Amino acid sequence: MKKLNPGPIATLSIYMFFLCFCLIDFARADEQFGIEVDKDDRCPVCAMQVALYPKFACAMELVDGRKFSFCATGCMIRSWLHPEVYLGAEKADIQHVWVRDYFTGEKIDGSTAFWVAGSDVIGPMGTAFVPLKSESDLKAFKRRHGGKTVFHLTDLTDDKWKEITGK
Repeated sequence: MKKLNPGPIATLSIYMFFLCFCLIDFARADEQFGIEVDKDDRCPVCAMQVALYPKFACAMELVDGRKFSFCATGCMIRSWLHPEVYLGAEKADIQHVWVRDYFTGEKIDGSTAFWVAGSDVIGPMGTAFVPLKSESDLKAFKRRHGGKTVFHLTDLTDDKWKEITGK
């Protein structure tokens, strides 16, 4: 029996089809949930293309109007802890932190969200930090997915980060 070997053009066409599908899906999610991410946006922490990870994409806006998009909540949290390193700004310059609620996908304020670390949810960068909009969602999430640590972004410090991540 002869083996089918798609040529490089066919392989590239299939890849491009799936890439376009992901970007179109992200554009719909962007319209619905309001976290604006351009298809060319790169995460300031890891340089991954943010639009490829719509479920985990999040954003930060500074008081001067600059906006930064992140591929995952872990990258966003690192920027929250050290904006001088990743954003060239001071912590006081952070005006808004937008994330997507795990259950609904709606845009919520990351500074008031309940955050879960150490669950079974995997994001683009590995084990995900999961934002939830309410305490009842937190309880449901922990029943379904576990979670070792619950925190609020505003309570996060370098010591707490090291305790959670081991880094």
